[in-house]
Amino acid sequence: MELILVMALIVIVGAISIPVMQTMLADARFSAAGDCVRGRLADTRANAMSEGRPWRLGFIANTGVYQLAPEDSSEWDNPSQELVQKPDVIRDELPKDIVFSLNQEDILSSQQALPAGPGWETIAIYLPDGSARDDVTVYFGKPGMGPNRAVLRGLTGSVSMETFNLKADLP
Repeated sequence: MELILVMALIVIVGAISIPVMQTMLADARFSAAGDCVRGRLADTRANAMSEGRPWRLGFIANTGVYQLAPEDSSEWDNPSQELVQKPDVIRDELPKDIVFSLNQEDILSSQQALPAGPGWETIAIYLPDGSARDDVTVYFGKPGMGPNRAVLRGLTGSVSMETFNLKADLP
């Protein structure tokens, strides 16, 4: 009888702790995705400045796949999602279940990621002087939840990250 009671308590504690652990992992993925985007923007800027030519960071919409390469690279014509790590191109992905989007509604509106986009969408093109070509806002997050937003100021090349937890927080 004691053994059955102990087993029942273990099952109850496990049932309570699993959702808590899943929430903690989701929060960690959000943080990791934000760090990844900020880091890759910094890498793109550093490559442009060190090589003296424009470098681009882009993504395939509704996936976690991103790529950084020189702006004139032929890799931009290939919307492959195969991961690559070479000196002139890096293609990688965000943590599991985190996707890029062209707008916040695509992330909020569905519980699953929408079909992958047809090609590369530009996050930033950094110039050799360290500035970016345009001001840009990009969204990433888990479908059905409030997305993160990276805002790039073109003139300075600086990036700010914003996290939204509730639909009401979004502009």
